[in-house]
Amino acid sequence: MPVYKSSTPTKDGKCWFYKIQYTDSLCNIVKYTSKKFMTRAIAKDEERKHLNRLEQNNKAPEKMTLGDLWLKFLAFQDDKVKRKTKEGYTYKEKHLKSLWNIPCSSFNITHVEDWKKRMNKETNLNDVSKNDVLKVLCTLINFGIKYYNYNYSQLLKLIEKFKNPDEVKKEQEIYSPAQFEIFLSVEEDPRYRCLWKILFHCGLRIGEARGLQWKDINFEKKTMSISKQVQNVDRNTNDYYICSLKTASSKRVLPLLDVFYNDLLEYYNYVKQFKNFNEDFFVFGEDFGLRALTYPLARRRKKANAIKAEIKEIRIHDFRHSCASFLINKGIPITVVSKYLGHASITETLNTYSHMFQDSFSNVNDMLNEFYKIEA
Repeated sequence: MPVYKSSTPTKDGKCWFYKIQYTDSLCNIVKYTSKKFMTRAIAKDEERKHLNRLEQNNKAPEKMTLGDLWLKFLAFQDDKVKRKTKEGYTYKEKHLKSLWNIPCSSFNITHVEDWKKRMNKETNLNDVSKNDVLKVLCTLINFGIKYYNYNYSQLLKLIEKFKNPDEVKKEQEIYSPAQFEIFLSVEEDPRYRCLWKILFHCGLRIGEARGLQWKDINFEKKTMSISKQVQNVDRNTNDYYICSLKTASSKRVLPLLDVFYNDLLEYYNYVKQFKNFNEDFFVFGEDFGLRALTYPLARRRKKANAIKAEIKEIRIHDFRHSCASFLINKGIPITVVSKYLGHASITETLNTYSHMFQDSFSNVNDMLNEFYKIEA
C-alpha cells in the first residue's frame, strides 16, 4: 500500500504516514491512519511491520482447544442472541464435553464420527434431539471459521445428521375437540379456562400466552396482538423476562373467537376491579396480572386437570399441535395455517405437520371421485 506525505508536518518535521484497511476478528472493517514519521522509508517500514502483526493475529491459534473455543463462543453470544438461545447452548453442552480437550488445529471428521458413535451408545435421545446438539456443534465450528480462521469448511461438508432408519417417529400427542371439552369440563378457574381455550383454538406458544397483556386485547375489534413473549431466566427459578418473539413471522394479529370471547371479556371485567389495575397487567398473570404466569404452575394445573378429567395428559405445547391438527383436518389452506401459527415459512409448517396432511388424502380421494362422477 502507498504511503502519504502530509501538508501539515509535526513541529519536528515528521510528515510521512500510511493508511491501511482490514477486517478485525469480529468481522468489522477497520480503517487505520498511522502517526507521522520523518522519512518515507520509515513510514513504509512501519506499514510493513503493522501488516505482519495483523497477519500473525489472523492466524488460527495453535494451542486453543475446542473447550477454549466454546468459552469464547459463549462469551461472544452475550449480546448477540436471546437469553433463551444461549440457555439452549449451555443446556446441550453436557453432550459435547467429550470433545473439549481436542486441539482446534487438529479437529477433524474422525473426531466428529467418534463423538456421534458415543452419542448413539450413551444417550437415550432420539434423532431429533441428537441433531439439535449436532446443530450447536456446527454453530461452534462456524464460529471457529469466522473468528479464528480455522480451516473447517471441508469438515462442515462432511458432517452428516444422525439418522437411524429403524427409529419410529413418535406421533404428536394432541386433543381432539371432543377430548379438549372433557379436559376443560373440570376447569373452574376463569383465568385458566381462558388460557386453555386460547392455547387450543389459537395455537399460541406458551411464551406468547404468558406475554399477553390487556393492552394487546382489543374487545371492540375482536383482535389479539401477539408481539412479545415471556421466558424464564433459567430452568431452576420462576424469574422471567419479556423478549421479542421467536421469529419476525411470529408477530401477528389473531381474531378473538366466539368460543372464548365472552369468557375473556368477563374475566377482564373481573380483574380490572383491582384498584391498581392497568392495561399493562398480564392477561394470565398471577396476583391479578401483576406478574407473568409461571410455567411450572401452568404445567401442574394442566396435569391436575387431566387426572381429574380422566383423560390422557399432553404437553402444554401440544395444545398448539392440537390447533394445527384441527385446522388441517378442516381443510384450511396451508398458507393460512402457517400464518395463523406464526411459522417462519410454509416449509416449517409442512415439516412439522406433514403426517397430518397424509390423513387428509382420503378427503381428496372422495372429492375427486365425486368430481369425475359428475363429469361422466
